[in-house]
Amino acid sequence: MPVRKPRPLQPGHTIGVVATAGCVDGCQLEAGVEAIRRAGFKAELAPAIRERKGYLAGAEAARAKALAEFFLRDDISAVFCARGGFGSIQLLSYLDPGVIARHPKIFVGYSDVCVLLNWLLGRCGMTAFHGPMVAMDLARGLAGRSADFFWGTLSGEKRAWEVKVDGVIRTGRAEAGMTGGCLSILVTTLGTPFEIDTAGKILFLEDVGEKPYRIERMLTHLRMAGKLEALAGLVFGSFTDCEGEGERGVGEVVQEFFHDAPYPVVTGFPAGHGRENLTLPFGVRMALDASKGTVSLLESPVA
Repeated sequence: MPVRKPRPLQPGHTIGVVATAGCVDGCQLEAGVEAIRRAGFKAELAPAIRERKGYLAGAEAARAKALAEFFLRDDISAVFCARGGFGSIQLLSYLDPGVIARHPKIFVGYSDVCVLLNWLLGRCGMTAFHGPMVAMDLARGLAGRSADFFWGTLSGEKRAWEVKVDGVIRTGRAEAGMTGGCLSILVTTLGTPFEIDTAGKILFLEDVGEKPYRIERMLTHLRMAGKLEALAGLVFGSFTDCEGEGERGVGEVVQEFFHDAPYPVVTGFPAGHGRENLTLPFGVRMALDASKGTVSLLESPVA
């Protein structure tokens, strides 16, 4: 399926803000919306974005309807997610990929939202953006490279880039589209109609608050499901608060798992739940050059 690129953001465009997963803190939401307005855009909140169903942002059908309606509206230029948590996977049964595919537009989120990113890419043939969220990163304040990559990529001003990584497990070079996201979320798609498709792609993985034994268990799950066999390459992002108390840490697990991989493997790309969260477009051509220790964007992700 050819990947369709959305139109770039331009000053004055309206950004729709949705809560696809966890319930949203009102003060953080307001701070994030103010950041959008300071950047020169309008913001429209989904009608029931402040709804609560325990830890969820309302009923799943209502969350799915709000998301679909923003995609269908021509006056909404982009859809930003408020936060992660849990619940995005619940929306998939309510969404029509055939309808949404006819309305490609910028969609941004990470963490639990990576399920929707991969669904948009795989089922709708649409570029999707793994990046900062409104009531989290934007509310805290984007700065430095995180701000540059976020607004620059979505506006089309940042059409290519190269970033150095911290570590190399296997050398080599690959060019392919990227997919992936939060490891603990991705494994929940296995065995479902929505499981992640990794074949021929550069897989990006990150997580937060998981002990090394859980990381190893989830990587084992991916491997046994065949999701690590036909990769073009593998990029590990931030694994924040994931170190254990013993000698076998995340670094040792990753080294052991991929020391003889037939594709390039690097660690320490600054994206995900860490201090920096660089925006990653899923579905466009990227390069992983482990010999140089770099990950590069090779084409603009917006039309």
